Amino acid sequence: MLATPALRQLFLAYDQARDLDADNSRVDALADRIVEATLERYGHGRLPKLDDGISENPALIQGTANASSPAWRRLDSLIRARLGR
Repeated sequence: MLATPALRQLFLAYDQARDLDADNSRVDALADRIVEATLERYGHGRLPKLDDGISENPALIQGTANASSPAWRRLDSLIRARLGR
């Protein structure tokens, strides 16, 4: 994914959002960009399962990220809501 410039930009934008205020409009805009990229990659009916029970690692990693930044916590919440998770 890092070889794809558009996705690499999303990763960088996510990283830069860490210290934003959780209510900053850039968090909302980034959530829209991530949702759009996710739907473009997987399609509406083929989204990967978030909690498939195979591994706790993704939830642990996301929980750690969310705990370290209110902006990342809100971003995660917005993305999940917009993807119907």
